[in-house]
Amino acid sequence: MAEPVRPSRSGVGSRPVGGSFAFLELNYGSCPANLQVIVEGTKQRVELRVENVHHVGPVDPAKYPLPKTRLTLEFLRDIVHFRPRTNTISAKHSFLYIHTPIVTTSDCEGAGEMFQVTTLIGDAEKVEKELIKNPPPSEADIEAAKALVKEKGEAVAQLKSAKAGKAEITASVAELNKAKENLSRLEERSKLKPGIPQKDGKIHYSQDIFARQAFLTISGQLQVETYACAVCSVYTFGPTF
Repeated sequence: MAEPVRPSRSGVGSRPVGGSFAFLELNYGSCPANLQVIVEGTKQRVELRVENVHHVGPVDPAKYPLPKTRLTLEFLRDIVHFRPRTNTISAKHSFLYIHTPIVTTSDCEGAGEMFQVTTLIGDAEKVEKELIKNPPPSEADIEAAKALVKEKGEAVAQLKSAKAGKAEITASVAELNKAKENLSRLEERSKLKPGIPQKDGKIHYSQDIFARQAFLTISGQLQVETYACAVCSVYTFGPTF
């Protein structure tokens, strides 16, 4: 048994009234066709019983985009939220629309003129600004931090061997951990180098967002061919660049 349908928002068409009942033309987006809603009893093939009617207000016919006439697909395509319903290739011929990948690591047609996708340039600019604002630590800074970690470690060991109180040992361990964290930060900052990372004289793409050289695709054919082998009737419009 069908359950009552309670659309939160819907479009209501004309409202002819006859005898002891009235009916509305309701459309809440599930399909292009309207559904006739009976306000008070009669029989029809598909019937929707109304529990409550809330009149929001009239629709200005001069501004409403859909008149009660037969509309062309070209007209509907000018209305953005109706454009997907003009997909007649899929509806009439059972073709499956494939969203092919936009980013690729291969030159599909060997053209060689492709837009590269990379974060290395932006990352290099951020590092350069950071190094100007906060210069990297010197070797002396790192050695001093290592010496402090060693000193704090020895202090913890002495307290433990002397069977000092728990509070004293805990405080000493906290100082040791703080020194280790500081050393770790200094060592990480010392690795920051200006410019795009390179290895053996070439750009080191392993540090890029895709861990390899990537481009905006110039063709969806390679991917859509695999779908054609899998599900037969397919098509795609890209996008390609």
